[in-house]
Amino acid sequence: MFTNKDIARYYDLSEVHYRLFWDLEKSRSLHYGFWDATTKNFHQSLLNTNKMLATHAKITKDDLVLDAGCGVGGSSIWLAKNIGCKVVGISLSDNQVKHAISFAKKENITGLVTFAKKDFTATGFDDASFDVVWGLESVCHAPDKKLFINEAKRILKKDGRIVVADFFKKDKLAGTEAALIKRWAHGWAIDDFATVESFSQQLEEAGFINITCKDASSNILPSAKRLYRSYFIGVIAALIYRLFNRKATTLGKNNVDTAMLQYKTLKKDLWKYAIFSAEKN
Repeated sequence: MFTNKDIARYYDLSEVHYRLFWDLEKSRSLHYGFWDATTKNFHQSLLNTNKMLATHAKITKDDLVLDAGCGVGGSSIWLAKNIGCKVVGISLSDNQVKHAISFAKKENITGLVTFAKKDFTATGFDDASFDVVWGLESVCHAPDKKLFINEAKRILKKDGRIVVADFFKKDKLAGTEAALIKRWAHGWAIDDFATVESFSQQLEEAGFINITCKDASSNILPSAKRLYRSYFIGVIAALIYRLFNRKATTLGKNNVDTAMLQYKTLKKDLWKYAIFSAEKN
């Protein structure tokens, strides 16, 4: 099982990849881009993901949002700048929190956003303190997704909303297909992906209502292709890295392979990208 320290270490190690291939300095995004008829380029697709989730969660300027697994603060900053709501971003990585604070200062929105190092399954926040809990490609890291869901339920106000965009594996995978998904997941410091069915059931069991799920796999396919293309550049660097860093962590050595695995398994229909939304009863 991956620890919080392992997850933070993964993101610290892979930050250079996001800077090289994922427009990190401009978009401050660690997530896939959402493409639709209005999307003209990769940068727009990354910002469009934020827009899609904000729409699903019906976020307004009067809301207080928890960005659970905020990365370097890109979504938090987008929400503050474009909607005007207040956002608290949390991450397991000291490095990410430091970057998020720096980016917020550059955008001159420090009055609307705050960042802290916290675990989204045990935040320490008061009961019923947030209007929205936002999880963008972060909930997959929770070994037990129910812990995240229950914590979200606890800290949400009555009629508060949860929105999650993430990777969900196909139900009842076995053999080679299951092994491919596990290899990809472990390369990203993820124990296992949830299925749409199990995640929906856990939301319902926690007492959430008006649960919706949108399959956005076709919308993120161009992003998956972009990541796959980066594999052919990164694999050479990875071979050199493995040769001269015999004591390197498994995460460091195998991360490049995930760029290939995520695309090939998507094309095999072994997982889907889904956007969940629900309300606290």
